[in-house]
Amino acid sequence: MAQTRREFVLRAATLCGGALMGCAAPLNDRAATARRAAVGFLAARQSSDGSWRSTRYGVLREGDALTPLVLWSLMGDTGGAAESLARGLRWLEKLTTTQSARPDPWAELRYPLFTASYAAQVLAKSGDARRAGFWADLVEQLRIVPALGWSERDPACGAWSDSPTPPRLPPGMATPPDMLAPNLSATVLALAALTATGRRERTAAARPFLAQCQNFSADSTDPLADGGFYFAPEDSVRNKAGLAARDPAGRERYHSYGSATCDGLAALDACGVPASDPRFRAALAWLHQRAAGATHSGTWPPDRADDRESLRYYHAQALATALSIPTLPTALRPWAVSQRQALTADLLGTQKADGSWAGTRPASFEDEPLIATAFALRALAI
Repeated sequence: MAQTRREFVLRAATLCGGALMGCAAPLNDRAATARRAAVGFLAARQSSDGSWRSTRYGVLREGDALTPLVLWSLMGDTGGAAESLARGLRWLEKLTTTQSARPDPWAELRYPLFTASYAAQVLAKSGDARRAGFWADLVEQLRIVPALGWSERDPACGAWSDSPTPPRLPPGMATPPDMLAPNLSATVLALAALTATGRRERTAAARPFLAQCQNFSADSTDPLADGGFYFAPEDSVRNKAGLAARDPAGRERYHSYGSATCDGLAALDACGVPASDPRFRAALAWLHQRAAGATHSGTWPPDRADDRESLRYYHAQALATALSIPTLPTALRPWAVSQRQALTADLLGTQKADGSWAGTRPASFEDEPLIATAFALRALAI
């Protein structure tokens, strides 16, 4: 995607500080300063018990959703965060003890997959394999499998949904409700947890679902097969970039967009798909042609502008993750470096004086500074 003149000027000003101010400090130094400020903001917002709680959203006030996310971001950049990390880990250990005593460990958690996936990654990185394993077990309990009433031939099997309990499909139900239907965001998060806890052999079962979320075809004449990804099949609402067209068979086809394509690449990598695979190459080519720093790439209809902006910081960490995939072809390494620099410059340009970031749209909760700051810090630290 080409930059607009305004985006170019803003980025140039961020990188150089303007002609009257002279050349700014090197980008890496400024990024380190920004990370320290973000860590300071998060530490200041930590509750006395070691958790992080939202004052904006009631469903995020209990600590179980936000604490693993903030710890995940801090563990990517531990400079100045040792005390906050230690307090947060103690809180997470207590939560683990409480939930592991329950016969239904997802109970009482607002977003069980979100909590379990980030908790598994955090505890695995801290060296606590036992507690990380508990959360990884919970992630697997929330997976779509035939034992929960799904057909073995259903591509949904092996993927994850937003269901707060194991996603049991009622008998005779042809189309699952949104909470049971799998989606790409939930699936890549779960795959990250399995990978972090040494369960990579359990990831490949998600590949059929990933194929459903990619605009890919061996037929080069298909104008919609651009290689990118979208959120979920047959979901015109939650596919943020919206409906692209209906194909000759009458099926809805959706626009590919940046955060989903980054998630798709990360998910393919987690499933062991090599960079030489046509699907991996197609997704990477989509990103190579369209990525533009923090600008959320893709074809976005005018009525989807708010949806595009609502995922600014989620997109930032997803792009940073995709750019850090070890198997990226050598020829694309210079491009990856330039994109990381552009992403960094864009994030520095939107950080607030108190060290935080905050989205301007309420969808996806990114107007909660704890969420936006955690994602932005992670993007800078990867």
